[in-house]
Amino acid sequence: MQTLLFYEPSGERPLPTSDLDDILAATPNVELGARMPGYRSGRWRDPDTGASCQIDLGDPPLSGDEDVDLPAVYTGWHPVPLAVQVPLSGPHWFAVEALRFVETLLGELPGIRALDTEDTRFDDEADLGPFPWNRLRALAGWEQLQRAQEEGHTDLVRMDRGASLALWRYRRERRRGMGARPDLLWPEALALRDGGAARSAALWLDPTRPFALPPVELVVVQRADGAGVLPADEVATAGGGLPLVDGGAIALTPSPRLADLHARARLMPASRFTALGDGDWVD
Repeated sequence: MQTLLFYEPSGERPLPTSDLDDILAATPNVELGARMPGYRSGRWRDPDTGASCQIDLGDPPLSGDEDVDLPAVYTGWHPVPLAVQVPLSGPHWFAVEALRFVETLLGELPGIRALDTEDTRFDDEADLGPFPWNRLRALAGWEQLQRAQEEGHTDLVRMDRGASLALWRYRRERRRGMGARPDLLWPEALALRDGGAARSAALWLDPTRPFALPPVELVVVQRADGAGVLPADEVATAGGGLPLVDGGAIALTPSPRLADLHARARLMPASRFTALGDGDWVD
């Protein structure tokens, strides 16, 4: 986990935990757990991309890591009873989305700063943190932590960065596309393990329905004789569709050529692939 602790200027009225409760409860996509003495857990999750992070409310310290040796109070600052922990699993854009949430949260907490527990000095000449929020610096810190976590792991599967970015864009814009073109089926964009690599994929179940083909590498075809996999570019070529603005998808209209491809194409065996959860691959 990348752990972010929060601090407020000393000398000001401390922000009550009840105020933090109210702010977080009003923040979209945040779920708070039951209150316990001195502690309350929570979670932020983006329903479109799948990105998430853990929220801890309670008496400092809340780093959750016995190896983190931080002073209780920095000069001129007082700890806030809040911590956010960003998972190190999944593609880099999970961290981008989670850190965007942190930035939004800081906008609701004027004067409060976030401190990455692995990045306590802004530069060699600066005092120890906290220092002004820098989302790009926080993302660089996350990527460094993820690389350190990957060392020695030989079972990680990696998706091509371009394919991963296309999947991210589609997930972010899919809801808007569904509103603009409700006549199309907008499938979820998923990941499959193909040997030692992760490949982006979508399901194509019904060739008689207009279809928004996501910008993925593979298409899983379900038909009467079983399921199999096609390269997505074969489907796009047969469909002759035009790219849509939203999500980089291609609009496919039912046609004899598409129906024939769905029914007769030689498929790669489904047994070659394994479904991957969002935290099971990196990019």
